[in-house]
Amino acid sequence: MDMKMTKVALVTASLLTLLSGCNGSGSDNDNGSGADPVARLPKVDPPRELLVAGPNEAVIALVDTQSVAARGVEGPFANYSLHLWNNDVCNATAASGLNADWDDGSKTPASADSFGPAWVVPLDKLAGCLNFIARNGEMANLTGSDMKLIFEDHPDRTVAILAGKGDIYGSRAEAFSAAFGVAGASAHLIDGNTLIWQGGKDKPHVRLYYTESGTIKANAEGVFDFPYITLTPTSLTAEQQAKYPHLKDAAAFALPAGKNLKPLLKGELVAIGTDADGILQGATLVQSAGALDALYSEAATKLTYGAVVEGGNVTFRLWAPTAKSVKLALFDEQHQSLGERTMTLDEASGSWSLQGGSDLIGKFYRYDVQVYHPLSRKLESYQVTDPYSLSLAMNSEFSQVVDLNDPALKPEGWDSLKAPHSQANPADITIYEAHIRDLTGNDESTAPAHRGKFLGLTDSDSVPVKHLQALAKSGVSHLHLLPVFDIATINEDPAKVANIGDDFSKLCEVNAEVKSSKFAGHCGGGQTIAAVLGELQATDSKENPVVQELYGYLRGVDSFNWGYDPYHYTTPEGSYATNAEGSQRILEFREMVQAIKQDIGMNVVMDVVYNHTNEAGLGPKSVLDKIVPWYYQRLNPETGSVESSTCCSNTAPEHAMFAKLIDDSLVTWARDYKIDAFRFDLMGHHPKDQIVQALVEVKKVNPEMYFYGEGWNFGEVADDKRFVQATQKHLAGTGIGSFSDRLRDAVRGGSPFDGGEGIRKSQGFGNGALVDGNELDGVDLATALHQSDLVRLGMAGNLKAFVLTDKDGAAKKGSEIDYNGQAAGYAQDPTEIQNYVSKHDNQTLFDNLVYKAPAGANLVRMQGVSLATAMLGQGIPFTHAGSELLRSKSMERDSYDSGDWYNRVDYTLADNNFDKGLPRKDKDGDNYPLIEQVLGQHAKPGTAEMQIMMGFYQELAELRQSSRLLRLGSGSEVIKRVDFRNTGPDQEPGLIVMTVDDGINAGADLDPAIDGLVVMINATNAPQSIGDFRDGKDQPIDLTSLQLSPAHHGSNSIANGAVANGSSLTLGAWSAAVFVKPQSGAQGAGLPVGKKG
Repeated sequence: MDMKMTKVALVTASLLTLLSGCNGSGSDNDNGSGADPVARLPKVDPPRELLVAGPNEAVIALVDTQSVAARGVEGPFANYSLHLWNNDVCNATAASGLNADWDDGSKTPASADSFGPAWVVPLDKLAGCLNFIARNGEMANLTGSDMKLIFEDHPDRTVAILAGKGDIYGSRAEAFSAAFGVAGASAHLIDGNTLIWQGGKDKPHVRLYYTESGTIKANAEGVFDFPYITLTPTSLTAEQQAKYPHLKDAAAFALPAGKNLKPLLKGELVAIGTDADGILQGATLVQSAGALDALYSEAATKLTYGAVVEGGNVTFRLWAPTAKSVKLALFDEQHQSLGERTMTLDEASGSWSLQGGSDLIGKFYRYDVQVYHPLSRKLESYQVTDPYSLSLAMNSEFSQVVDLNDPALKPEGWDSLKAPHSQANPADITIYEAHIRDLTGNDESTAPAHRGKFLGLTDSDSVPVKHLQALAKSGVSHLHLLPVFDIATINEDPAKVANIGDDFSKLCEVNAEVKSSKFAGHCGGGQTIAAVLGELQATDSKENPVVQELYGYLRGVDSFNWGYDPYHYTTPEGSYATNAEGSQRILEFREMVQAIKQDIGMNVVMDVVYNHTNEAGLGPKSVLDKIVPWYYQRLNPETGSVESSTCCSNTAPEHAMFAKLIDDSLVTWARDYKIDAFRFDLMGHHPKDQIVQALVEVKKVNPEMYFYGEGWNFGEVADDKRFVQATQKHLAGTGIGSFSDRLRDAVRGGSPFDGGEGIRKSQGFGNGALVDGNELDGVDLATALHQSDLVRLGMAGNLKAFVLTDKDGAAKKGSEIDYNGQAAGYAQDPTEIQNYVSKHDNQTLFDNLVYKAPAGANLVRMQGVSLATAMLGQGIPFTHAGSELLRSKSMERDSYDSGDWYNRVDYTLADNNFDKGLPRKDKDGDNYPLIEQVLGQHAKPGTAEMQIMMGFYQELAELRQSSRLLRLGSGSEVIKRVDFRNTGPDQEPGLIVMTVDDGINAGADLDPAIDGLVVMINATNAPQSIGDFRDGKDQPIDLTSLQLSPAHHGSNSIANGAVANGSSLTLGAWSAAVFVKPQSGAQGAGLPVGKKG
């Protein structure tokens, strides 16, 4: 018997008999009238299958009941798409069905009707499972989670899903019957009085149904027999429209005056619209974060949260206004239960609290929460860790009560520890970005117990620490650490991880799949994992990329991950401590910070990731969304699914209590761990006002605090759709920095998203565009000169008001110069710019050179010239660790979990990690032919080349520190003093000449030793000369006293062939130099800014 057809027939025969639901609390409605019609379901037959899976196929249908119930027309499904990927667990999708990346929207529906679309997925095999995400036209995840179709559960491989739910159904009819009546979550309570819902527009009756327990759905007669509030149409105020711009055009409804919403928010809320006879026209769940803010945040934001130790007592406080009950579950050191204690609700703030004695310090705990969760649409009970955790058990299974002021958790001298560098003028900052494991994870001079740990940076005699000391001595002021907070994707139990220095047998123990793989023969061989990878490297090829294949078994069980997977925001990561159980991580983190400041001589930057959580919903690593469901995460306004444009489960910093959590977390890191600056991941997903206010709060602890981050503009918040974002263009005047892709792309060429031949074709200023073309010679004169304009603007701090003579000879402000359709210049001050040519994302600078430079090019000097554009400009220079050592990741584009093999930095200068095997196939497989081509065109650098590059970088850092004129800090000073020669249509391509004036016409004497300086960068294959500098009145400038800066090194200098002969300056091929005009006594004539245009 065809069981699927039997199910369809049953549903079709009588939909209403399958829609029986629990009776709510009767019809005691708030409208005060008995004349209103009863809301009830229409008689609609469920859909049949659009498509049925054929051989080597799966069919996935999306059922959109809102399309049928509310619109009655076919939905806009043509631009919906599937995201399909394979991994070690699920890998049945054929290669032709896989997406290139998240932005690939090519997997569009094969068919659609008014009930929704359906996709056909090609399969490589009929066993196992496939991974998929269904997305709408805005790339929003429609189900809110990663989906997995397990063929054993659905042998016919024809299934259906519902928007807003994470379940898989055996047919469209099943899905339809499961959801008809209530679909998505497109209604929004934005305060205590107003509901926004476009689905209610022009409906004769609009109501807000509620229940304290259970699920709102029709009973056996098809009637919605639950209490409700009658809503009346209204208009949004200007303030409401400004606060919710993405909803401002939707229909608005008013609640009855004086209605107390607080009890209703503890259960399910459904907005229902009917026709005049009560026939359902639309029904949807309600998003209520705005109401929670309006009703609770004024009181709630004034309180402290977590386990707060003060005055000999411990106060536990959790904000959970929608919870039915909260209890404190206590555990001893062995994680054995010590019982539960009932917490008390404060109705004004929505917080639950309990006070205990000092005997609770050191105890482990969790909160036992009973709360309605809209994902399951029922009352849930579970234990969850504290989102304000300060200490944790191994693998974050329990929170721990700690007193951060306990002397036992402070290294000697901690309280008096000061930052070695003032940040009063952020222009003095030079940043070095590194990962804990990159620094010491495989360094033999580091104590074995400290490798890849916080304490690795306390080993003052180790090679990495001495290297950092040398950088600090040269002028590198800040060590930026990739995420060091509690990370969800690193196993903290050393018995359950295998790293490349371990015996291969350890990998076979922690990942049993290796025993049945082609690599099983190594399980008993006595070799380290690194040794096996080294052997495999010899036969690695695009036809047999065996190194990355083996690494596929390792990446999920090793200790490496960049760490952009936050679990608990305010606790140090346990895998970086010698003991992940409890508070040892706190002491060792502080010991690391102390060593960086005192022994190495750098300030400390912490990379923070408040834009998403690793998990949401009811998953095991979900925290915030279990405590106040649908509040801390940013939801799709139609489906209620958690948005995932960041990569994972997006958070909602626009909500008051998450903004407070961020403030409190940052203050803790700044106050209790002495962090000097913060780098914000995907800062553009935060509201500008929230980031600015966070800086205000943290400056109360450290008045010289500095913020910078990724001001990218994309996702569901793009173009200020929900709020004014903390994106590049909005940060001018805030003093907050953002990474500039303008100089980056101009120097590297192309964009980080190029692939295949497009990578090689798009050379940049730093690798030979036009002047030293590779065999594709893909850059024309106009493009090359525009790249040079972007480099010039970047070196002037990317100021929107800086005037530059562009490639066409026109005088243009930075805001008038084009960058991919945007204004290139966007900053007010140069300290609002991070200038960089390489960071942890994308290929390293060296690998990018290998991709683009012509065969036999001098990659060392190209690397030095590329770095010079950032190091000798007015923005804040940002350097990726290892750039000074020609670091390679073996051409890997995205090495976030590619482990120590691909990410290793060798500070002994024995190996730059080039050509260690092809990068991972799922990220770079399309580039394999190009990689094999370019690998043969460039020799692997040796120790001598790495030493030369190290010298170049130190020289650049010393030059930057040699004069305040390279660190002006103020936009107005840059505009007064900085100019560029060799501009316009007749310029010499590949030559940048920047002058900085400190003469009598420039104002204050910023550098008493000189009257000005010249930065000259020659990115060509031949020596270049320039003279005849002119001032603003087109008069010649005296160059007779110019001389090479004494900060340059005498041998192996980056200033190869640099000569000042009194009337002109000359510089050798692929070189950079600073020439200075000495000051004798009072300020002289200087190097005045010339005419523009």
